[in-house]
Amino acid sequence: MKKLTACLIAAALFCVLPLTLSAADAENVRIDYKMNVVQEAYSGNYFSWAVGKNEAVKDMFDAASGASAKGSTKAFNSIRYAEPAADKKAAMPTGLRGLFLYPVAAWDVAAFDNLQVSTNGGIITVRFVHRGNAYELTTDKKGNFDILTGAKIARKVGDNNMNVFTVKPEYLKEGGDPAKMSDLDWSKITLEQDTFNPEAAYHYEGNLKFAFKNNILSISGIMKRK
Repeated sequence: MKKLTACLIAAALFCVLPLTLSAADAENVRIDYKMNVVQEAYSGNYFSWAVGKNEAVKDMFDAASGASAKGSTKAFNSIRYAEPAADKKAAMPTGLRGLFLYPVAAWDVAAFDNLQVSTNGGIITVRFVHRGNAYELTTDKKGNFDILTGAKIARKVGDNNMNVFTVKPEYLKEGGDPAKMSDLDWSKITLEQDTFNPEAAYHYEGNLKFAFKNNILSISGIMKRK
């Protein structure tokens, strides 16, 4: 009888496991992205994302409204934060989310944040300063960005005076202009890991493929919900 019970339990688990994996796969997020980091009003800029097998939201900047054409700036918060999103517990690096939104924002945002992309021996490094925080995202030599370990942040490198951000004096280049994020001296800041909130109900893992050619940053891949 005990052997029969054990067999029945094992069979039940065998049946349930594929369903559980399928449910998890349904929550994965597909990413497709292109951004020209030096040219204003580049028509090829876009940010495309989709949950599971749902139709992708292919978004871009809408000059008429001055916002993202399909509302990704707000809608992507459903991915940025673990449910319930109202608790604002990040399920992914803040810097990665910020990078995703540049193609759906006015060029002034990327320009003011001093969005910069460089390559060295196959390694792609992305840097920018947004709302007083400095972000760095780095791939391996094959352009693979690890969502768990590839992002770093230096918090509060800038002052906020009624939503006007300036670089703090201690982080400024010699003779630099505090109103210009390009005058942040990266050698003076301390970067730490930028990752998900450990209190979040779930988070995203996996590798995204970065490529940089002719000033165009491309990102593709799947963010796996864990």
